[in-house]
Amino acid sequence: MAEYLSKAMALAQDAAKLSLRFSEGLMDNALEFGLDTPGGFYDNAEFKLSQVRKELGSGTEKEKITGMKRLLAAVAKGHDASEYFADVVKNVASGNLEMRRLVYMYLLRYAEQEPDLALLSVNTFQRDLTDSNQVIRAMALRVMSSIRVPVISPIVMLAIRKLAEDPSPHVRKTAALAVPKLLRLDVSLRAELETVVERMLAENSPLAIGSVIQAFRAVCPIKYSMVHVHFRRWCLMMAQLDEWGQVELVKLLIAYARTQFIDPEKSTLDPDHKLLLRCIHPLLQSRNSAVVMTAVSAYFHLASGEQMTVIAKPLVRLMRASRETSFVALTNILKIAQLRPGIFYPHVQSFFVAASDPPMTRRLKLQVLALLVDQGTVGLLVPEIANYTRSAQTDISVGAIRVMLACARRLSNASVDCFQSLLLLLQSDTREEVANAAMQAVRVLLLDGSVRDSQDRRNMTLYDILCYLTSLLDRCKADIARAHIFALITDFAKTKFGCLHSLDVLRAAARGFKEEGTISKMQVLELSAELVMLMGDTNVGEAKKDAERISMALADNRQLLLDIHAYVFTLARYDIGFEVRDRARTLRA
Repeated sequence: MAEYLSKAMALAQDAAKLSLRFSEGLMDNALEFGLDTPGGFYDNAEFKLSQVRKELGSGTEKEKITGMKRLLAAVAKGHDASEYFADVVKNVASGNLEMRRLVYMYLLRYAEQEPDLALLSVNTFQRDLTDSNQVIRAMALRVMSSIRVPVISPIVMLAIRKLAEDPSPHVRKTAALAVPKLLRLDVSLRAELETVVERMLAENSPLAIGSVIQAFRAVCPIKYSMVHVHFRRWCLMMAQLDEWGQVELVKLLIAYARTQFIDPEKSTLDPDHKLLLRCIHPLLQSRNSAVVMTAVSAYFHLASGEQMTVIAKPLVRLMRASRETSFVALTNILKIAQLRPGIFYPHVQSFFVAASDPPMTRRLKLQVLALLVDQGTVGLLVPEIANYTRSAQTDISVGAIRVMLACARRLSNASVDCFQSLLLLLQSDTREEVANAAMQAVRVLLLDGSVRDSQDRRNMTLYDILCYLTSLLDRCKADIARAHIFALITDFAKTKFGCLHSLDVLRAAARGFKEEGTISKMQVLELSAELVMLMGDTNVGEAKKDAERISMALADNRQLLLDIHAYVFTLARYDIGFEVRDRARTLRA
C-alpha cells in the first residue's frame, strides 16, 4: 500500500510541475500579446496613416485605440512610424489598460531611436512599475531599459533591483533580460549588476531561469563560484525549462564542467559529471534543433568516447530537417567525424547523396563519406562512389574522386581497384574539373606508394602506368591535369621511363609551350631543369649503376637537351604570366 501511495505522490508532483510550467508559458506569451486586434486594421493600414495623428489627439479612448491599432498594423507591415512618436508618448499615461499596452508596444519598437522624447515619460514608467497588472510592470521596465540615455541608468538599476524580487515570474524574467541592456549602456554598473544577478540565480521558476542564465553570462560569465550551489538543482530542472532556456543553461554548464571536472578520457567520471550527462541526454530527443545541437556539443566536450555514440542518431535525424538545419548538422558531423568517425559507421548510408540535395549538402556529405572509409564500410561505399563518378553534376564527381582516394590510401586491398577506376575515368570523362581531380588522385597514389607497394598490382608496372599517362597528353586539355602528368615525369625521371622517354616528353611539351596553361608551363620548366641536372650527375638513383645509366642516356642527346632547355627558358622569360617568368628566374639561378 505504501508503494502505491509513494507512486501517486510522485505523479501528483510531476503534474503540479507541468501545470506550473504551462501556466507560466501562457502568461509569458498570451498575456503580453493577446490583444484582440481585428484583421481589418492590417488592410491598407499604410494608406490610413494620415488619420492616425487626428485619432491619437481625439478626446475619446475608442478613437485613440483605433489609431494605435492602425499605427501598429503599419509597423507590423514594415513601415516606419517613428514620426508619430511624440503623439504616442502623450498617451502613455492613459487610464485605459488596452491603450497603455498598445503604447508600450510602440515604445518598445522606437524607444532606442527617440531616446530624448522617451525621457519625457520616465515618471510614468516608474509609476507603472508598481501597477497591479504584471504585464504593465514588465513592459514598463522593458521600455525603460530600451532608452539608450546614460543619465537614466541609476533609475533603471533601481527598477531592476526592485522587480528582480517581483512575485510574478514573467516580471522577474523581464528584469533578467534588462540586465545585459543596462550593462551595454553603462559598464560602470557591472559590480552592482553582479550582486543583483547573484540573487537572481536562486530563481525557481522554469520560465525565468533561462533569462537569468543569459544575464549571468553577460555580466560575469567566468564567476563559477556563483554556480556551485545551484549546479545540481539546475541539472534536475533542465527538462522543465522552455527550449531557449535549456540552450542557455546547457551552454553555461558546458563551460562550468570544462573548468571544474577532470577530462573523462583520463579518469573515471565524477558523480556530478555523470549527473550532468544523464540530465542532458533527454535533450537529444528534443523537437527543437537548437536544443539538440547544444546537447550534442555538451557530449562532444564532456563525454568519453564510449558515451559519445548516443549523439549519432540525433544528428542524422537533423539532416532530414530543413536545408539550413541540415547544413548545420552536417557541418558538426564533419567536425566530429574527423576525431571519432567510428560513431557514424552504422549510419554510413544516411550520407549517400540524394538527387534533391542542394550543392552545399552534397559537398558536406561527400566529405563525411571520405572520413567514414573503413574495412566494414568499404563494401557499401565503393559501388556507391563508382556511380557518383559518372554523375552529370561535376561537384558530385569531384567529391566522389576524393572519397575514392581516401579508400585507396586507407585500405590496401582496395587501392588497386580504386586506382584502375581513376585511370578509366581519365580516359572516359572529358570534363576539366573531373580530369584535374582524378589526375591529382593518381599522382598522390603513385607518390605515397599505395599502388607501387601493393602486393596485387595486376601486372601494372610503374613504366606502363607512366606510358599510359603520357599518352593522355594528346587529348587532355585541363591545365592542372597536364601539370600533374609533367610533375609525375619529373618525380620519376630517375626510373626506366625517365631514362627512355622523358626527353621525348620534354620535346613535345616545348613544341606546344605557348599553348600550355600557366601551371603546366611552370611544370615543364621544372622537368627541363631536372633533366639538365641529371645529365651531369652520377650520384643519383638508388644505385650507382642506375645513376650511370640515366646519365649516359641523357648524355647521348646532350646537345638536343641543352637546346630544348634554352628554348623553353627563353619562351618563359618573355611569357605574359608573371608566375612563369618568376619560376624561370628561380630555376635559372
